[in-house]
Amino acid sequence: MKAKRFLLAVMASSALAAQAQVNINIDAQNRGPKISPTHYGIFFEDINHAADGGLYAELIRNRSFEDGPKYGAPADMQHWTTKAAGASVIDARLIEPTKKQLLLNAAQHHALQLTVKATADSPVYLINDGFWGINSVQGRTYRLSFWMKGKYKGTIKARLQAPPTAPEGASTDMPEIYAESVVSPSGDEGGAGSWRKYTATLQAQSNDPKAQFALVFDGTGTIALDVVSLFPPTFKNHENGMRPDLANMLWQMHPKFMRFPGGCFVEGQQSPDNAFRWERTIGPIEEREGHWNVNWGYRTTDGIGYHEYLQLAEDLGAKPLYVVNVGLWHGGMTPYDSIQPWIDECLAAIEYANGDVTTKYGAMRAKNGHPAPFGLEYLEVGNENNQPDPRQQSDHYYERYEQFYKAIRERYPNMKIIGNVVAWGDDNPKWESTLDVDLLDEHYYRNPSWFADAFHKYDSYDRQGPKIYVGEYAVTSGFGDLGNMNAALGEAVYMMGMENNSDVVPLNSYAPIFVNENDAKWRPDMIRFNSSRVMGTPSYYVQMLMPQNVGTQVLKVTQHNPYADQMLTASVTPAMSHTGFATWQTKATFEMPDHELKPEHLETISGNWKRNGDGSVSQTSMRQQCVAVLPNIIMDGKHYTLRYRARKDSGDEGFMIVFNYVDRDNYCWVNFGGWGNSQHGIEQIVGGNKMQTATKRGKIESGRWYDVKIEVTGDNVKAWLDDDLVFDTQLKHDTTKGIFSSATLDERTGEMIVKVVNTSGDATTASLNLQHFKARQARVIRLAANRGTDENTLQQPTRIHPVEQVLSPENDSKVLVEIPAYSLNIVRVKN
Repeated sequence: MKAKRFLLAVMASSALAAQAQVNINIDAQNRGPKISPTHYGIFFEDINHAADGGLYAELIRNRSFEDGPKYGAPADMQHWTTKAAGASVIDARLIEPTKKQLLLNAAQHHALQLTVKATADSPVYLINDGFWGINSVQGRTYRLSFWMKGKYKGTIKARLQAPPTAPEGASTDMPEIYAESVVSPSGDEGGAGSWRKYTATLQAQSNDPKAQFALVFDGTGTIALDVVSLFPPTFKNHENGMRPDLANMLWQMHPKFMRFPGGCFVEGQQSPDNAFRWERTIGPIEEREGHWNVNWGYRTTDGIGYHEYLQLAEDLGAKPLYVVNVGLWHGGMTPYDSIQPWIDECLAAIEYANGDVTTKYGAMRAKNGHPAPFGLEYLEVGNENNQPDPRQQSDHYYERYEQFYKAIRERYPNMKIIGNVVAWGDDNPKWESTLDVDLLDEHYYRNPSWFADAFHKYDSYDRQGPKIYVGEYAVTSGFGDLGNMNAALGEAVYMMGMENNSDVVPLNSYAPIFVNENDAKWRPDMIRFNSSRVMGTPSYYVQMLMPQNVGTQVLKVTQHNPYADQMLTASVTPAMSHTGFATWQTKATFEMPDHELKPEHLETISGNWKRNGDGSVSQTSMRQQCVAVLPNIIMDGKHYTLRYRARKDSGDEGFMIVFNYVDRDNYCWVNFGGWGNSQHGIEQIVGGNKMQTATKRGKIESGRWYDVKIEVTGDNVKAWLDDDLVFDTQLKHDTTKGIFSSATLDERTGEMIVKVVNTSGDATTASLNLQHFKARQARVIRLAANRGTDENTLQQPTRIHPVEQVLSPENDSKVLVEIPAYSLNIVRVKN
């Protein structure tokens, strides 16, 4: 259609601009702020089986027989099966919590009772399938331990073996054995009256990422089993340690701090017992109760407990940043005037991390193997608990914060305390209190264009106010399937902006980190894995490269692209376009005054649209982004007025009026009652990515008809709701496609580090013009893709990965570097 041809003409103008050589001028004496020593960090939360079945190296799933199919359901033998050969017999049943005298200890609420009758020729098996398979690796040694009591006469063998559908047609009756060890010799009766810990090692002889673990019995007796644990070698050889390949992915990021344990994992859901209660997560694994991670749908062993988090931070060379619960959980709370137990829990956690061995909790830390203090310097009071809507796990946040702040500051005056601000639906959240706070935690989950457009976001922040910790950010719209290059580049531009303002943004961390491909509750995540493989998304490589090349002080940059200004003179509003309606997780009805909407008058882009008997149309799906457009073309796209009536029928949000529609990737809408029905907004969708043009607090009532009027005059848009003028604003040019640059000086190595991001599909050349710095040598570290939509997968893990090239300076003040389309380029110039 003609409107689309107009858009393509504008895009061609963009291509011309990108092809011109870009001059990047850097004066080594024109310096900005020092780079914070904590500038880049990581944020760990147990989501997507990031801990159990992920970073935590434990290979046995449901090792303590506490798991059930869902929260609130009785425990059962999740991930355990039994098998008997020939005439042998095996009976397995759980020992219930009511029979405390039969259990291992007070932390364990179940155990497994086995009654077996078997022979060497007809053994019986107790089998665990691990976390979607156990990775058997030839030559690798595994450490087994379990607790047992009862009377048993016979041999117990521990095995790694092939699954029922074994490779190469192996018999399922006689599974291939990859590793085997005798745990107790024949005739051992195993201590009938008391629990005893058994250990063994197994060395694998074959490779299989889907192996199973089995205990094989060839005797007779009745025994109880609990805490069956199998570990491969771990990162830095800790007994209760981390999976090395995943931990090394973190280590390569050179994090300066590590925030833990969440996220929503901090708060839990439905019960305070489902929150992270640090004291229940330390000590030997058999003394850890574990809890339901209700927020993300599975039970956790708490194998990665408070001590392990502190130890991991130390192993990574990162400062620990602990997030404490303020007495709130999803679905409930402790009244804000009764939270002293939560404060006491917080103070005890600090003492465990930092206290001398003569203190109660410092002595506990020493007993657990770490006499020296861990050096906790950062503590965040709450997680996303300062929302305007009390239904969003928020209640009297400032009153809660003040109590925590006073107690912490009195005992630990040097602790850096972080406060919550509005975490979603607000691009410029504020600390609406006079209470002292060291840092504010901002969270942004947006699209690539938003992040690129936020390159200068922190330039104007108050240097006298609290510092900013961007604790969670990621492209979560327009990222493709697992995380594409467009997402990574948008984040890279945002990171450059934070780096330029390191005096006001001293900490930042991407979220979330890990996803087991078998339980992806959230996308995207920067590291994807299964039992045997791991890969980084393009966002991971950006998060790795930026801290590896951060420098110590910002250098001021001026950038000139001789054709870029042409883009800003073109109109955003197309000459011809369509209009329509949209919803987001909401059912709504629309009508045109004095016009009957017929089925042929509406083109469905997405959603379920139907015509009603009164001439209105309704959208009945609860999916996101349901769009329908009217087929008639607005011929004079520069001047038109729309009048509609709209009604929210049910759902989370309000309704939207679409205008300037060219195709499904390029249009605008006025969003009434968006962001959880908390505000109105005008958004521009450009190339499939959304940009916020304007926002204003407001909500939409269900069942009420609203009169909507939208007036477009060039790039000016006015929007009325009933008789109230809600917006009078200008549409934005898309300044997010093009070249972005920044520079720092690394005083440790004497190098200048220049970062250049190209978010467009057109390659160019950049001329780095240097003053007061002689370019004797140069190299470029580059992350590039053929298309912005390209991604890595576990099958193609290095489709997008960093490469390095040596550059030849033109002279001692000029370095030319090719800037491919869709690329991050980090040039290190040696003086």
